[in-house]
Amino acid sequence: MKLVRNGMSPRRAGIIRTLTVMAIVTLLASVLLGILSSLTGEYSTVLDESEIELIQLEDPKPGDVKATVHTTCGDMVYVLYPDECPEAVANFCSLAESGYYDNTYVYQVEPEIFFSAGAADTDGSVKDGTDTYTPRELSPKLWPLRGALCSLTAKVEGGVWKRITKTEDYYSGSRFLTVDTIAFTESLKQSLTTDADEYMKDIAEAFIEYGGIPNYSQQITIFGQLKEGFEVLDAITEAETEGEEGRQHPKEEIIITSVEISDFS
Repeated sequence: MKLVRNGMSPRRAGIIRTLTVMAIVTLLASVLLGILSSLTGEYSTVLDESEIELIQLEDPKPGDVKATVHTTCGDMVYVLYPDECPEAVANFCSLAESGYYDNTYVYQVEPEIFFSAGAADTDGSVKDGTDTYTPRELSPKLWPLRGALCSLTAKVEGGVWKRITKTEDYYSGSRFLTVDTIAFTESLKQSLTTDADEYMKDIAEAFIEYGGIPNYSQQITIFGQLKEGFEVLDAITEAETEGEEGRQHPKEEIIITSVEISDFS
């Protein structure tokens, strides 16, 4: 896996203001430690310490599911994880094999941090009645490291009580996101390694070594990991953008020409 890029560009320096050290450390202290609290005072453990792994750092094995995303910037090869996120992988593969992603768009770029793709239009919309929904799947073995393939949340269901207790039902849709990385300043690195509990040290160190977006941890379905084409990831997230902050899109269209599903040999 390619390591995180060194240095901080002026563009990323501006963006990091919106992804502050305080926010990231707070989320690592709450989300990464695996505890969600509700207003009832009850706690729900979402992470089992014994199950935490970093399977994204492993090389693909023969027979593992392979997704090749062909773009106008080049090809990106991902390994998918059906054992961890069976519904997300099945949905993505079914859509890809049906041609759903053919000639869809990269519709959002957070410069050097992530890109979102798979939309029928450059504004991020999907064709009426064509989106598909799967329950959010969170795995203690999958983390938003650089190159992580994520299924974007498309809808949230739940009444007033579920909103109050933060127990809404989250559903992913057809659009996907690939993680690049925030800038890991020395103060952030120190905070991550100092504040993490012992069983989270490996996760914190992986973020520092490989890059990623720590505050997405256990918040979004991660169902794949980029293995080839990090230069394409860079080309997309470094492309010139336009639009207001938080809603930037490529100034020149970037197209997903097709997604090919196969197996690693």
